Amino acid sequence: MFTHGTESGSGTFARLAQGVAALRTHAHPQPEVVDLAPGATWSLDAPHGLALTCERGSVWITVEGDPEDHVVAAPAVFASPARGRFAVLALSPARLLVEHAHG
Repeated sequence: MFTHGTESGSGTFARLAQGVAALRTHAHPQPEVVDLAPGATWSLDAPHGLALTCERGSVWITVEGDPEDHVVAAPAVFASPARGRFAVLALSPARLLVEHAHG
C-alpha cells in the first residue's frame, strides 16, 4: 500500500512539473529560428504582432495593411505591433529569430 501511494505521489509530481514547464513556456516562449536561402520566402499570421531579429543576412518584410515594405539586415531587429500576415523574402542567406507579441 505504501508503494502504491508513492507511485501515485510521484505521478502527481510529474504532472505538476509538466504543468509548471508548460506555464513557463507559455509565459516566456522561446523564439522560433527560421533559416532562409536566398530568394526563399516565409510567412505567418501574427494576431498580436511580432519581433524579427535578423541574425544573419538580409530580408525584405511586407506586413499586411502596412503601405511600406521593410529591408532588414543583420544584426537589426524589426518589431511591429501590426496584426495579420507577415511575409519575408530572403535577399541573402538569412537567419531570423521570431518572437510573437502577447496581447
